[in-house]
Amino acid sequence: MIRLGLHLTLRSGREALTRLVVAALSVAVGVGLLLSVLAMYHAYRDTITKPCWQCTQVADTNGSLLWNYQQDIYAGHTIDRVDIATVAAHTPTMPGLSALPAAGQYDASPALVALLRSVPTDELADRFPGTLAGTIGPAGLQSPDSLAIVVGHPPSDLSSHTMRISAIDTAPRGLSTSQIYQFGFAMGAVALLVPMLVLIGNATRMAAARREERYAAMRLVGAERSQINMIASVDAVLGAIAGAIGGIGIYAALRPGLVHLPLLGYRFFDTAITPTGWGYLGALLAVPAAATVTCLASLRRVRISPLGVTRRVTPPAPRMWRILPLLIGLAVFIVPLLNTTKPNGTPGLAVLALIMVMVGLMIAGPWLTMAAARLLARTSRGGAGLLAARRLADNPRASFRMVSGLVLAVMVSTTLAALVPAALASQDSGQVSALQNVLRLGFNNGNDAPKPGAVLGLDPAEATQVMAAVAAVPGTHLIPIYAPSTADDALQQTGPFFGGDSVIPCSDARLLPALGICPAGARMVLADTGSTYTDNLRALNQTLPFITTNSTPTSDDMAQLRLSDLLVTTTSASSLERVRTALSRYGQDIDSDETPMTFGEVAAVRARLFLAIERVVTVLVAITLLVAGSGLAVAVSGSLVERKRPFTLLRVTGTGLATLYRAVLLETVLPLLAATIVAAGVGLAVAYPVARSLAPQQHGDVLPHPTYYLTLTGGVLLSIAIIAACLPILSRITATNHARFE
Repeated sequence: MIRLGLHLTLRSGREALTRLVVAALSVAVGVGLLLSVLAMYHAYRDTITKPCWQCTQVADTNGSLLWNYQQDIYAGHTIDRVDIATVAAHTPTMPGLSALPAAGQYDASPALVALLRSVPTDELADRFPGTLAGTIGPAGLQSPDSLAIVVGHPPSDLSSHTMRISAIDTAPRGLSTSQIYQFGFAMGAVALLVPMLVLIGNATRMAAARREERYAAMRLVGAERSQINMIASVDAVLGAIAGAIGGIGIYAALRPGLVHLPLLGYRFFDTAITPTGWGYLGALLAVPAAATVTCLASLRRVRISPLGVTRRVTPPAPRMWRILPLLIGLAVFIVPLLNTTKPNGTPGLAVLALIMVMVGLMIAGPWLTMAAARLLARTSRGGAGLLAARRLADNPRASFRMVSGLVLAVMVSTTLAALVPAALASQDSGQVSALQNVLRLGFNNGNDAPKPGAVLGLDPAEATQVMAAVAAVPGTHLIPIYAPSTADDALQQTGPFFGGDSVIPCSDARLLPALGICPAGARMVLADTGSTYTDNLRALNQTLPFITTNSTPTSDDMAQLRLSDLLVTTTSASSLERVRTALSRYGQDIDSDETPMTFGEVAAVRARLFLAIERVVTVLVAITLLVAGSGLAVAVSGSLVERKRPFTLLRVTGTGLATLYRAVLLETVLPLLAATIVAAGVGLAVAYPVARSLAPQQHGDVLPHPTYYLTLTGGVLLSIAIIAACLPILSRITATNHARFE
């Protein structure tokens, strides 16, 4: 039977060979994209499981290493910096390094080494004392673009604020743990998997009706069911195996581009981008197995009776009950998330309801297709419309099956595309502030409230030294913020971080009009500058100006006040980096717990995760629409081949080729547009309650970004173009000079 199956597949004429080639190419596209997704997912998993030496926090008074980790920044890019000093013979090892740098040396990541060599030394290199000793290997880096440095010092150079440790942390950091990110990856997996399965199914079902007739004829002459199954399996497996091998070749061609794809805002290491051996094995085994199951399922009529194919009748029309699971799923999903008593909750019932929504879409699809067919029949005035409506009404399940891959893809993509702006709105990361390009620096404020009696900020001598270093950089203006002079413990802790009033000199505040205008005659005023420690620019904008004509003047002696914060304006990007370099020289002495960043950079760091999600959504939409379009092309081609005889008879009886073209376009494009509109509407309905939970005040305005609409529209137009490209097949297979009457 295997030999007969191979003979029928390879030597049954041009039609069988064309079907095999189209099936193999379709499977190859699906497998190539699937392997690419698996490779990127493996790289993502490899990244989040890397050891986080930056997370070292366990102090040991008997440790052999002094450790001071801090983050620096250059041109908006974060630099992981750790200053170390050896105080014993045996020191712990660090991921990516065979040995820690000695005093007067430093090891840096390859990306940082290249950056140090390409920019002026007073903007970056002067921040790191010593000479380059080596580079940090991939084991200690998140990405080939990571900026990291380990600077060696003599023990006497590190201040008392430095932590003493005996071991460097190697536990994974656990990136992207937000619920929105996990939700996006889960739905993205569905959005990619379903269209690929539909594509493979359409490829193996191609010309199914013609093959059923052949197999039914073989049953009539005595072939058993097992023999028919074996012959059909050979046909399906041969195309699937050829497609799987071709898919590996497509992945190999795509892989150089994947290396340079900053999917999450940064590139992955080349060696981590691989679907692994299990991925290749799954492509070579699971895909042919799925193709075989699909092919055997299409032969159910032949199994019932060898006459089942010729006695085929129009199936009953889908009933309206099919839309009930979708409506119930939407109601069960939306109601719990709109519960005002738990606006941020994620009920388990809503998760089950989301699955019900997806299944409900697939169940409701044939009924929606039938409804579209009836609408077309009522409104059509030409033969093409009537032919298309009759075809859709005859088998709405098969018509919907052609676009079923697109339905879930569009629904999931629309949901994700709507949630990204919601997440951004909840974080207010897209706001612009009058302080956008102002550098901020806090001293000794910490992330936790200090003990009672603690004194915040730099003493006057330290403050004078630091401000002189910053003022020496051309193009800078300083706005110092002081802690008020008081003996009260509660007021001693009134740094801006704690929301208390601070002292701002009016002469300096005039350099930055956004801060406000002092009362007439005031030299210094008290102002609440707590919002300077927010990374929410909307919240910052709402508190500006800090100073008004009603602000309380103070007569404190500025020379005796402690400097709690420093705002710096610069005239250029190079001046900004020189200020950071100047501040780095005092890093060990002033113990600043805030990385010198502008307010805009702080907001950008917060928004980076959500912008990465937006990038993933855009890529996801493009891939799913490509796969769905390919599946649609295969389904259309298969449908044309199956109806070769009735189309030929229509042409013989005088039906014009243009009429047939319009009929095929209508019967394909109508379900496509209907499915896209319904799926997008369901996606928005699913996104609405989640968006309201993420951004209660802004959810009414949250919609997908315009780029999503352009991508979706482009994908639909591409699908229509693919359908149109398949139409010339109709002209060739229905040529009247090849018509036969049997």
